[in-house]
Amino acid sequence: MEPWLALFVLFAGVWYWQDSLRSREVILKYSRRFCKANDVQFLDQTVHVARYRFGRTSEGRFCIRRFYAFEFSVRGADRQHGVAVVANGKVEYLSLLHPDGEIIEGKLPN
Repeated sequence: MEPWLALFVLFAGVWYWQDSLRSREVILKYSRRFCKANDVQFLDQTVHVARYRFGRTSEGRFCIRRFYAFEFSVRGADRQHGVAVVANGKVEYLSLLHPDGEIIEGKLPN
């Protein structure tokens, strides 16, 4: 393997890892805040990537769109599901699948 190709692969891997960590931190922050605003308990150990998609942002830039799933509790003993979408370190969508009806927050300011 060419040395420049090996370096490219290494840098791409490091970038992807850092971007994934940054996206997860953003989701934790916004999901906690969203759950608190809706009077439910955020279960932060349940956040995980459910799916990846390549796409474009509203500005037309290439991005990796990450779909996260997490859980929250309404009464303390139950588990409900939530969904969040992050692209380029910005939250695009948050949703709580609340038993009384879905609560959606789209296009969030970052």
